[in-house]
Amino acid sequence: MASPDIRTNRDLYLAIAALVEEKETCERSLEAYLRALLPAGERFASHESISIDAFFALLTAAFTEQMHPFDDQWRTQYDELPNEAPGFDGWRATLIRQIVDLHEMEESGVLEARFRSFGVDSPRNSRWYNFDPPGYLESALAGAFGRWEPGAATRRRLVPGNVAVRRDDGSITDADPRDLLRPQTEMPAITWNQFKDFVYCGQTYE
Repeated sequence: MASPDIRTNRDLYLAIAALVEEKETCERSLEAYLRALLPAGERFASHESISIDAFFALLTAAFTEQMHPFDDQWRTQYDELPNEAPGFDGWRATLIRQIVDLHEMEESGVLEARFRSFGVDSPRNSRWYNFDPPGYLESALAGAFGRWEPGAATRRRLVPGNVAVRRDDGSITDADPRDLLRPQTEMPAITWNQFKDFVYCGQTYE
């Protein structure tokens, strides 16, 4: 696909929506996709942030680029990986933990669960809701950056009627989901902390 002109979170959402639609029937598993995203991201390890165009290029390339082989040492390192660390180290640790989760869910049969889209736990008790690259990317973007709108070419839809929302004081009220869409903002670059939030939302955002 042609490289899109991306300047805002809305532009990014539409670009990824188009990518998701194009790759809807891709045969690459999510584990394989993330094992390709890992070395692609590592090329920018010395950078504090990644330009928005390079970020989109990374997400696109992971559908076809060579994968990092699964490293059994990741299993023993899992609990010590610095996934809470800021910057590149936290992003890399989070991604490797996700790869291990998916690998072990495949081994244990968890990925065969009929209703897995309602949420399943990995053998290491991580909660997962998305299990293929298109769904992971769309949920990652909606959870981390927002700016989805009705009519975008993704699986996401507004629920009918009002939804429950929490006020700043902790009380619960209801609101029209159309009023909760995030504002459009300029996005010149993606920091590693934002990228880590992105991949985490890919796992957990419904």
